[in-house]
Amino acid sequence: MMPFAFCTRENRWCEFAEPVNGESTQFLQEFALKYNMVIISSILERDINHGETLWNTAVIIGNHGNIIDSLEYCSFLFKLGTSMEPVAFVDCNC
Repeated sequence: MMPFAFCTRENRWCEFAEPVNGESTQFLQEFALKYNMVIISSILERDINHGETLWNTAVIIGNHGNIIDSLEYCSFLFKLGTSMEPVAFVDCNC
């Protein structure tokens, strides 16, 4: 669940942000329940309760398909300039 992989100059990565209980998490909840497994997944969260702040969020999904917890943190990966340049890790002030 890595929205950064789908980014282009036309589609910014922030367009892929979603709430914690969004489509990506719902898909993983079904998967966790079906295969009786715990899943920890990273999503790009759009926090609608806090002014649509964007977070990198780790979601922990239990083997019963329930969201056990989520951890929001504010650091983003982005490509510098051209696609040939390395990926950089940047802290931000959210």
